[in-house]
Amino acid sequence: MLLEDNNFMCSLFSFFPQFSLVGSVFIDFIQFLHQLAMDKWIGKIAVVTGASSGIGAAIVKDLAQNGLTVIGLARRSEKVDEIAAELSSASGKIYSRKCDIGDLNSIKETFMWIEKKFQKVNILINNAGLAYIGGVLDSSEDQTTKLNEIINVNFTGLVHTTRESFRLMKASNEYGMIINISSVLDSVIPFPTRSLVYPATKHAVRALTEIIRQELIVGENDKIKVSNLSPGIVETNIVSAAGLENADQFYKSVACLQPRDISAGVLYLLGTPHNVNVTQLTIKPVGEKL
Repeated sequence: MLLEDNNFMCSLFSFFPQFSLVGSVFIDFIQFLHQLAMDKWIGKIAVVTGASSGIGAAIVKDLAQNGLTVIGLARRSEKVDEIAAELSSASGKIYSRKCDIGDLNSIKETFMWIEKKFQKVNILINNAGLAYIGGVLDSSEDQTTKLNEIINVNFTGLVHTTRESFRLMKASNEYGMIINISSVLDSVIPFPTRSLVYPATKHAVRALTEIIRQELIVGENDKIKVSNLSPGIVETNIVSAAGLENADQFYKSVACLQPRDISAGVLYLLGTPHNVNVTQLTIKPVGEKL
């Protein structure tokens, strides 16, 4: 939830009895406004890619707790099942689907299943992503395989999930939203020879978001909007999966966000009025140097 410091605030106000009533009313009012902003999405269909852990898992949880029907796509779909079991009492419902975002056939089969079971998509959160350590000019077979995988998951797959979701959004004639989870590396390149094509794919995602926004205008699709969300360093497993040793020590040495911080950003974007399009949202931890 957005107000994770609610207990702290209540404790603080207890030290100042003269303000406790005002403080309590204020917190309740802010929570009411947040819930009111999200009420328009209750019962709607949200697709989240890369849903098994990290940012994706946090988004799945928050959307379900806000009353949405959430379809979590992941190669490790059993992890999404575990989240669904954990939140079985949530006001929304979580479904899992095994899907490899780097494989076009897997994407097409998944969205055929979504269309048959749910008939529509209202929200798409393009979150799936991966990174590897290496240089672009290294033409070894191993690095070539990794390079292609990064491009396929981080960019090409995102294009295809967006196209498939848009098709179902447009057919439903309901309000829709596409949120691309990018990175602050969509505007800077701080690690030459170390990040392979990861920054290039994120630059592409940011550019694609604007291309889609303009296409929606040209096509008079005024019920659908698109946003790019650029997180700073977030403590997930992407660093260790990229091949960096001592990932735990890395996170301890830098300012970093938690997955729930990015999910809060997603809720903020979804909570904006239908006539408001926040096209770019950057979230950094205090003290980040990137």
